[in-house]
Amino acid sequence: MAWTPKRLETPRLILQPTGEDEPPSAEGGASPQRVGLPNQWRIIPKAVDRVVGIAGFIRWEPDRRCGEIGFGVVRAASGQGLMTEACRAVIDYGFAEMGLTRIEARCQLANLASARVLEKIGMTREGMVRGRVHSKAPEEDFWLYAIQRGGDAQ
Repeated sequence: MAWTPKRLETPRLILQPTGEDEPPSAEGGASPQRVGLPNQWRIIPKAVDRVVGIAGFIRWEPDRRCGEIGFGVVRAASGQGLMTEACRAVIDYGFAEMGLTRIEARCQLANLASARVLEKIGMTREGMVRGRVHSKAPEEDFWLYAIQRGGDAQ
């Protein structure tokens, strides 16, 4: 069962949980229990007040205290540091609120912009994951990045 994380703010952004401002569930909208994978956040720059991307946890292993982040931004908003700012907030939330000790991310080998974001937020490239399926696309290789609580990547 998913749970909705809290709204986050950075100097330039509002990170709105994807479950916020959505109609109640068929179960009557009862407050969800804190179990399962948290939803992602919509990225809304305060200056333009419209959604320009999404960031959040796409995998969460509470027993291992490990999670994986994923993100995407519209082309018109790229190159402004918005994703870096948003991902820092998501990572801080993961360590402080979810009790994570390790956060991972994967990016396609050719996706230099995502690799730069991951490096700017303190992640270290650990290696290559070979032959993994990305969405419905054919198998391809990915870079694996990670950061440990306290900023010590391993």
